[in-house]
Amino acid sequence: MNSQSQVLFDNDTILSWKASRKLEWKDYLGKVDPNAFEYAMTSYKIEIIPEIIEVDENNDIQDYRELTVVANFYKEKSWKTYKDSTLLCHERLHFDIAELFARKMRKGFSELKKRKQTNYDTYVNLYRRIWNKSRKHQHLYDKETRHGLDLESNKQWILKITRELNSLKYFELK
Repeated sequence: MNSQSQVLFDNDTILSWKASRKLEWKDYLGKVDPNAFEYAMTSYKIEIIPEIIEVDENNDIQDYRELTVVANFYKEKSWKTYKDSTLLCHERLHFDIAELFARKMRKGFSELKKRKQTNYDTYVNLYRRIWNKSRKHQHLYDKETRHGLDLESNKQWILKITRELNSLKYFELK
């Protein structure tokens, strides 16, 4: 999957998930939401790449083999009220969870490509289904860890997500 490296970002506004590049407080450049109850906000998105997909009159993707997804962190929309290592650890795992579900999407896309599936709706439906699971997982993480305040639960989640990421290592973009 190394041929996909051109889709990864590390610039002033966007940071793509990479095992070798963990989030740091200096990446959180956004203004604090005065109405928020959180201590920090990690803004991310799992994006379909390429952004522009050519679809023919039969709803078939022209270059379906190029289709992938990437988990991106948005620096200017991410913020923190204070710097704390425990809080940073919690926020990093939100981004790791995004990468986990991006890998699940890449795996699903890979299976569709093996079957030479070119239908646009098939890929979008897989993306939406896994995206919805990702959102539920993120909410469960915050609920079970009380937004990172339950340190033991947070440690358990870190171990769990690390194992799951390792089980899908083949689908990591480098």
